This record gives sequence, C-alpha cells and structure tokens, in this order.
Amino acid sequence: MSEVDEKIPSIGISYQIQTRPSRTLVMQAFVERDCEKAVLDKLLDKLRDAAERQQAWEKLDDIRMEIKRATSAGEKQAAMILKADEEIKLEWDRGNRRGDPRLTQQQIQKQRQAYEVAENIKQQLEILAADLAKYEAIVAG
Repeated sequence: MSEVDEKIPSIGISYQIQTRPSRTLVMQAFVERDCEKAVLDKLLDKLRDAAERQQAWEKLDDIRMEIKRATSAGEKQAAMILKADEEIKLEWDRGNRRGDPRLTQQQIQKQRQAYEVAENIKQQLEILAADLAKYEAIVAG
C-alpha cells in the first residue's frame, strides 16, 4: 500500500433501529471509499437483514406473551359459557319443565355475547399464530 492509499478514509455506515420503546440497536460497518456499488449494497443488505432479525426476536417475545394471555382468556371464557349453560339447564329443570330449555331474551343476549367474545378470542389466536410463524421465519433467516 502506498502512503496515499493509507490516507484515503473509508466509508463509515451506522444503522440504527428501535427494537423496543426503551431499546435502540446501533450497528456500524466500514467499507473502502472507492468500493464497488455491489459491495456497498451487500453490506447495507446485511445490516438491514440483521436489524430485521433483531426486531423479530423482540416481536416473538411479545407475541408469545400475547398468546398466553389470549389462551388464558379463552379458557376462562369457555368455563364461563359452560357454567352459564349449566345454570340455564338447572333453572329449567327446577321449574319442572320438559324438553330443551327455552331462553329468555336476556339469556339469549348474554349467551350471544359470550359466544361472540369466545369467537373473537379464537380469531385473535389465529392471527397471533400467523404472526408467530412469520417472525420465526425471519429469525431463522
């Protein structure tokens, strides 16, 4: 290397991403000042891919926690529905009525709301499962 080559500064690249509200990731790299465009592009792609994987790691933790919460809520909702259905049946039987229980308007409304909540939780879990697979694929690279 000649003395002139040693004095040519390299290009410094800083890549910064926010992975959490309180966490920032900063990556730095250097390339020769007169490098080929393809070399620079490859380096930028590597930095971007690494940043996306780090963000995916953070998202995976969030999604797993949300899946736990939604699963617990779904189990509680299923238990509430079962209990409500049993209470309706018991009330019908105590009245010495025969056949299938006929619900009052209020009971129909409560039952409909309970099943809607359960369906919303089910849909939420499906969305979370898809997100989990998406971010696991990003992490796997």
